[in-house]
Amino acid sequence: MLTHLKYNQQTIKVVQIRTFAMKWFLYAISVIWIAVGCCTILYTRQSRNVVKKFLKTIDQKFLSILPFVAGILFLFSASASRHPWFIRLFGLIGIIKGVLIFVNPKGFYDKSADWYLDSLTDQTHRFYGIITIILGTAILSWII
Repeated sequence: MLTHLKYNQQTIKVVQIRTFAMKWFLYAISVIWIAVGCCTILYTRQSRNVVKKFLKTIDQKFLSILPFVAGILFLFSASASRHPWFIRLFGLIGIIKGVLIFVNPKGFYDKSADWYLDSLTDQTHRFYGIITIILGTAILSWII
């Protein structure tokens, strides 16, 4: 009985540490999204140029790692949220996005990057900034 109790205490500590780390991931992501959304609204052309420079200089295969890893971290951190289904949805979207960027079927990455950077108006970029602020604030308020 004592070994069983000791095992359960160790398991609880590991779960608490994991939940604590995942909370900080959600805090960091939500603050980053709020900051990016604010910059997109206030400095639309400059933020578009930063994203364009970032996407043109970094290798597409290397770039696919970022949303894939973020998606996995979202899946793990879903338990630290009041709405885990929403966080898991972000995780699945991130994993799918990473795979699509890596595989790049029919030049999908280049077409979508050109569409996002060249075809959208400033108002559409600002609208994406508003959505980013709303999502970042929602995730921040849902952390347990």
